[in-house]
Amino acid sequence: MIKFKRHIKVDGEIFETWMGLEIKKKGGRPNVSVYYYTDDPELEMSAHHLIKANFQSKDEAVKHGCLFMRAMYKDMIKREKGLVNNDEEENEVDW
Repeated sequence: MIKFKRHIKVDGEIFETWMGLEIKKKGGRPNVSVYYYTDDPELEMSAHHLIKANFQSKDEAVKHGCLFMRAMYKDMIKREKGLVNNDEEENEVDW
């Protein structure tokens, strides 16, 4: 597996993301799968998770992987902001 790191910027924050590509030949054509790692791939506890398979080129797979991770980080930020807002509203209840 080819392992690489990308820096993905979302709403002013930069996330360091490890990804991997697995390339297999299928009928003479490349079959590329893109994965993301939970941490540095050299660490024992780091696991890889499939984002999507069956790409025809490495560039297409990397582009899709980066877009997927950007969307995932945006959702994470949105959930964190929602949790903070809900906690603030609960603390402001008048008795």
